Formats: sequence, structure tokens, C-alpha cells
Amino acid sequence: MYDVITIGSATRDVFIRSQALEIHEGNHQTGSSECCFPLGAKIEINELINETGGGATNAAVTFGRLKFKTGVLTSVGDDASARDIFDALKKEKVSTALIQIHPGAQTAYSAILLSGTGERTILVFRGASEKFFAEKIAWPKLKAKWFYVSSLGGDLDLMEKILDHAAKEKVRVAWNPGSKELKNGLERLAPLIRKCDVFNLNLEEAMQLVGTGDRDVKAIIAKLVTLPHRSVIVTDGQRGAYAADNGKIWHSGIIDVPRVNVTGAGDAFGSGVIAGLLKKDDLPFALAVGSWNSTGVVQQMGAKRGIIRQYPSAEEIKAVPVDLWS
Repeated sequence: MYDVITIGSATRDVFIRSQALEIHEGNHQTGSSECCFPLGAKIEINELINETGGGATNAAVTFGRLKFKTGVLTSVGDDASARDIFDALKKEKVSTALIQIHPGAQTAYSAILLSGTGERTILVFRGASEKFFAEKIAWPKLKAKWFYVSSLGGDLDLMEKILDHAAKEKVRVAWNPGSKELKNGLERLAPLIRKCDVFNLNLEEAMQLVGTGDRDVKAIIAKLVTLPHRSVIVTDGQRGAYAADNGKIWHSGIIDVPRVNVTGAGDAFGSGVIAGLLKKDDLPFALAVGSWNSTGVVQQMGAKRGIIRQYPSAEEIKAVPVDLWS
């Protein structure tokens, strides 16, 4: 039996940093800043880093480094990227026994274009992550204290099977859905969220899910708080995170450090929170663990390099501002 099984995507991540990635104000769909390239140009790259990523493998490294017996359920091709993913997980003592391998398919791939602030644009090729088949899952082997579920490429039927299996085996579930799941809307997702213990998403995703253009965190949490068994967590970048638990809303601030890369920060925070709950059934403590985990990630290139290798000390826990939100 595992302590945690992480479920979701596995990718080859290539980080690209270039002085040509100059940011200017824009008026397109996502955010107010953008960078553009002239067609036909040859752009010099200043830094190129190959790493592995994906919500399932990023989260798995958090649990593996904190000495939990961890397995990954994901889908890859039979290529060099898949072999690198296997090697990275094995180095972290994470079991790869549950991973689906699809001959002839390419492992999912992300090209991450980084600006000097650490913000990024990601170009995604889904590849084998779209060949995640429920009938190929070794369900009798899926026994754990927690399932940590990230993006399933919009496959809500698979999510329902995971939740039903979790209920049968008395496994607690944390869910950090991807954009394709969220596009189904709250009415479709609500019955699934009700079967989860922790539901975690960022503020923009939460706004999309509840159908609002207003960044009123309290109002958004009020629409979600009664759904999961335990907690709703809404992250808001450098503004920190908000977590509802037992009729209370906690706010966790950030640790002020230079940021070179925000890719994987959400995975680090979410998995850090669950790792905190595994050690101590106390949400403020868990939020502080999540904060330290994401702090480590944003200071390093790649989604895994900065993941913590031990729990924060008592002094470090106290250094994270976690307070009841009024």
C-alpha cells in the first residue's frame, strides 16, 4: 500500500530564456502583458534547460522527498522523454509501476518561454497524456492513504472512476483540476468535487469555474466551500493562498524571494499542503509547508529542482504569515 498515489500528466519540459522575450502591455485574452516575435526572425536563446514535469510527477517528487511511499499513475510514450521521466522518478524513490506506456506515442511535451520576472508562456503538446485509459489501470493496486489528482485532460469519466475507487478503498482525495476539466462548468463538476476531501485551484480558475469576472475571493469560496469534505484552497500568486476549513478561512502569505521561474509552483504548493496534512492534521501548518515548497520551486529553473527535501523547521513554519481571514 502506498502513502500517496499521484495521478495526472507527465511531460518533457524545455525551459527557454531569451533577452528577446521583452514584455510590453497588451490587450489580448490572458493577462495584460505579452511578448511578440517578428515572423521570419532568428531569435537567440540565452538559456536552455531540459527537465521533466507534469502535475503527477511534480507532486510525486514532493511526497517522495519527504519519505512517503509514493506511486505515479500517468501515461507516456515509449520515447527518450519517457525514459528520462522514469529515471527522474526512480532517483527520487518514486514507484513507476503504475505508469501506462503507449508504443508509438510521443510523451507530452512543453516548451516554457520565460521572462525575467519568472512569469512564462507554455506551449503544450499533449501526446500520450491523451491516451490515459481507465481499462488499463491496475485498479487492485491503487491503494493509498491519499490520491493526489491533477489534470486528466478533461476526462471526467476517468475522474469519476478514480473517486468511486477511492470511496471503496477509503482513500482521501485531493483534486487540482486542469483547464479542460474546468471548462465543463460547476454544475458538471460539483458532484465530483463532493467526493473529494481537498479541492485546490488558482483564483483565475476559480473565477472561470463559478462564472464570474470579479476577483472577490470570499464570494468565490462561498460558492465552493460546501462541496468538498474538508477544504477548498484558492491560490492567488504573490498574494498568497486562501483555504476554507471547518467554517474558517485562512490566508497564507508568501515568502519574499527572487523568482526565476513560476512553472510548477502550483503543483508544489498543492502537494506541499497534502504533505503537511499527512504529517499533522492542521491546515495552517499544511499551508506553511505548501508555501515553503512553492518558494523553493520559484527560485530554481525547472518544476522539481527546488522542491523541499525535508519538512520546514518550527522557525520556518512561524516565518510564513498564516492568519484567520476576516
